[in-house]
Amino acid sequence: MTLRVGSHPDNLSLFILRHRGELETQAVSHGWQVEWMDYQHGADSAAYLASHQLDIVGTGTTSPLYAQAKGLDVAYLGASPVSNANCALLVMKESHLQVPQQIKGTRIACIRGSVTDRFLAQQLLQNGLTLKDITLVDLSGSESPRALREGRVDLWAAIDPWLSAARDAKMVRMLGQVDEFIANRTLFWCRKSWRERYSRQARLALSVLAENDRWIATHPLQAAELIHQHLAGSISVESWFTALRRRSWGILPVSTELLAEQQRQADDLVAAGFLNNSLIINSARQGLQA
Repeated sequence: MTLRVGSHPDNLSLFILRHRGELETQAVSHGWQVEWMDYQHGADSAAYLASHQLDIVGTGTTSPLYAQAKGLDVAYLGASPVSNANCALLVMKESHLQVPQQIKGTRIACIRGSVTDRFLAQQLLQNGLTLKDITLVDLSGSESPRALREGRVDLWAAIDPWLSAARDAKMVRMLGQVDEFIANRTLFWCRKSWRERYSRQARLALSVLAENDRWIATHPLQAAELIHQHLAGSISVESWFTALRRRSWGILPVSTELLAEQQRQADDLVAAGFLNNSLIINSARQGLQA
């Protein structure tokens, strides 16, 4: 049996695990193989699951909602603890934009499928707007600051570690910031049909992920060096080290609290125009516990 797992820079738990080789070691002891797929954008995860190119992915909380809305049989495997959703709308210091109410008609760089979608939905709803009132430009965290400097976008919905790095550079100012209503998590998920058939493999993957998160928490400098080594054009080791130390690490089982958070987020995304149809998140509950 081959366990196919996705790795991308937007999910640091899986990205670090992929380059440590610990999952392969554990899988071999069970007679299984591990096949990693490296890709750049977490938003592509659902397509790889739907086409059966991957079995397990890790993303922000919005990607599985988009996947479920498109008909994928989503099952949640585990989640990170709630962390501070350090997300802000940034503009260049000389920009004419002064308040969030002015975002109508603007071009905003963001990482689609990440916490920025929920953050932007919140910003739009608070100002009586929807997705139709702005243009989103899907860019990685490392590409967005250049696009902002060059004027290819008007705003940047930035998240850490790029947010902290941009603030340190003192070339930007903040137009709006996430509030504590948004529960920021990393989710690990799969197809429900795969989860039901390969529950042992799912449990193994989650166990190794949990151990990997414990390693990151106790070895943040080594983890930062590993990311910098394998992520071309990355920010400095020091910036990664700071970002890793700020995060809450660990893998939690799926809970009713998590599903309620997902339901609230789905409702907000529908209201803001990010999703076209309402979702019932409890439908993804069967077979979740790892």
